[in-house]
Amino acid sequence: MKSFAGAYVNLLKTSIGSGVLSFPFLFKTYGVIPTIIFTIISGYFATTGLVLLTVCSQVLGRSADMSKLASVTFPYARFFVDLAVFAKCFGVSLSYIIIAKQLIPSITSLLPTQHIFPLPPKMSLLIFLGFAGPFAYFNKLDKLKYTSFVGIFSIMLVIIAAIFRYLKMDAKDLPKFYFFGSVNQLWITGLGKFIFSFTCHQNIFAVNAELEDNSMKRMNRLIFTVSLSSFTLYISFGLTNYFLYSNDVVSNVLNNYPQDLLATIVRGLYIIVMGVSFPLQLAPARTYMLNMLGISKRSKNYEMTYFVTTTVLIALTYIIAISEVELGIVYSIVGATASCFMCLILPALFYFNLEIERTLWLSIAAYFGFLLGVFIFVTTIFTLLIGVNVNH
Repeated sequence: MKSFAGAYVNLLKTSIGSGVLSFPFLFKTYGVIPTIIFTIISGYFATTGLVLLTVCSQVLGRSADMSKLASVTFPYARFFVDLAVFAKCFGVSLSYIIIAKQLIPSITSLLPTQHIFPLPPKMSLLIFLGFAGPFAYFNKLDKLKYTSFVGIFSIMLVIIAAIFRYLKMDAKDLPKFYFFGSVNQLWITGLGKFIFSFTCHQNIFAVNAELEDNSMKRMNRLIFTVSLSSFTLYISFGLTNYFLYSNDVVSNVLNNYPQDLLATIVRGLYIIVMGVSFPLQLAPARTYMLNMLGISKRSKNYEMTYFVTTTVLIALTYIIAISEVELGIVYSIVGATASCFMCLILPALFYFNLEIERTLWLSIAAYFGFLLGVFIFVTTIFTLLIGVNVNH
């Protein structure tokens, strides 16, 4: 992705893949004003994390990644860094397959052959992976820029469709919405979802490596443009759907949509989004899995190991998805653990442990981002362990 536009599309697509679907539920949980405030705070610190990682990458050059930064700053923890990145990327890949599994039956049920030769949901999902999976074998994000563009275009259409449905509704038929939600345990478990939604940090290294002009000024421009775009899309989609469904919203808002033509088009588009987003997350998951196994490009039989690892990861997403794991649980756990580490905790640790010239503003932002990450991690895991339902 030598161009700014290609880098923008890939980074934005990585950020807004499935996280956008959780925003109507967040508006239901927190109310309009707290959700907007928490989104701004999360976006700010996630953006700071991207800037910190870029600053650190400038020290190591185009070959920098999380593993190499860990090797330089605290090598004893490199395995856990690789594990955190792997968990985040694999968890997001899994969320894409879960969403596809939920949406595909509503599309296949409309096929004229469904009454003669019914297609079981598990088989439908397998066919979906047959189309999306091969792209995960690519080893450079530049090769995925066209699938990313399709994904961004589809998300735009989904958001436009949501706004259109809202504008077509009679005001008297719209349910009541709340500026402030009632404070409860869901406020804690939901915090990880905000961080989850802004996580594209694993791909900032590939962007830094492949962008022709990767100066700090240009990278900062790219980061802030992506973050502002993500924020705008999240708030637009979240507010529109919250106004439509209010307290009936579930963790995947597309399940709230009626069985009409517009909803069918939206679900079809989002299935496409999930298909083209899947490789963007599975590819770095594979990279960090190989790092944990101590396998590099110089290793014997690397290409075979690369192929087998990719295949196993694709198969695992399918097996877990058909085991009926809840989407809300994936959002909360991945957001509170791996996403917090990648967005908030690790960038601060790298920044403070590298021998670089630090600025006062970045140091303060990194410090508070680190504290926020630790707080969300501890509190969310605790509330999940005591059995809080994150879906309703």
